[in-house]
Amino acid sequence: MKKLLAVLMAVCMVLSMSACGGGDKKETKAVSGETKTEAGSTKEASDGETYKVAFISRNMADSFAARIAKSMEEEWEANYKDLFTLDILDAESDSAKENTLIETCITKEYDCIIIQPNDGDLQLPYAQKVVDAGIKCITTNAGIREVEGGSWIDADPYDQGRVLAELAVEKAPENARVVILSCNPGNLHTESRLKAYKDIFVKQRPDCEILAEKITDRADEGTFMATMEDWVQSYGKIDVVLTIGDALAMSCYEVVKDNPDYKDIQTYGVDAVPEALLAIKKGTYTATVMQNTKELAEKNLAAAARLLKGEDEVIEESIDTILITKDNVDEYIDFYIEQGALTQEEVDEAMKN
Repeated sequence: MKKLLAVLMAVCMVLSMSACGGGDKKETKAVSGETKTEAGSTKEASDGETYKVAFISRNMADSFAARIAKSMEEEWEANYKDLFTLDILDAESDSAKENTLIETCITKEYDCIIIQPNDGDLQLPYAQKVVDAGIKCITTNAGIREVEGGSWIDADPYDQGRVLAELAVEKAPENARVVILSCNPGNLHTESRLKAYKDIFVKQRPDCEILAEKITDRADEGTFMATMEDWVQSYGKIDVVLTIGDALAMSCYEVVKDNPDYKDIQTYGVDAVPEALLAIKKGTYTATVMQNTKELAEKNLAAAARLLKGEDEVIEESIDTILITKDNVDEYIDFYIEQGALTQEEVDEAMKN
């Protein structure tokens, strides 16, 4: 499990670019925090225009964000190379850097900029600058709904929190001792999931004691584990850990996995990273919600194509909320094997440990 967490929170640049090929198809390289995917030769649209699209990733060191970038690249490779080039840029979990990247893309006259915000409030005025410059703007994961004239492709983060909260209402033991962990303050997804926990679980299970709640500024394994260690020392027994992401939940479990007092601990999160699915199958993780990166990539790049070709002015689309528990995890493990996110050998090896 420790090895899986290390992979989960480690720098995922290699993973995110694993679909890259050599030769004359494209070149992938890292330059000052950028990962750039370029067509080897200029591709023109059918009307004679040449289109350039940029995807600005929130943080390629985050495994889920890296999987989105990888899915974007694969979808572009399969379906859009003849319509536009795709540059993938890394904001490295730095809102100031992300805003600088947005301004750079405006200056370089990209035709469409897809933004995965680090902080929606801080990226909002810069996303608006994109639209005001006459450039197509799509925000995703989390979509910024307030951009006038902008498009968004996103999950429903409140609904993600809702399905987990409702499950926890059913599964949490009587008088459960509960902690709630979030990160990335100002992010629509984290704040909406947290709100759902409070609206549903906290209100419907008044017998449960909320021992602590924390929103960390840093989003890394060390921070999450240190928080859980503090809680264990301060409060002792903890029955339920509600989090806004798999990385947080799995980090918390890592702290207590060898303590028999915590053998029945329940952990909840979002993202359905491959490691989370394996943990659910092993019985060390209670539930996660899938954000299908392939669906996100398909919808984002299809939206970019439609906007660039003038078929739509504004596009607003949501992806499905999929709750994964021990009852259906095998179905999604098989899906990940089919998509190349897992191998049967990795599944078999995980089940041995």
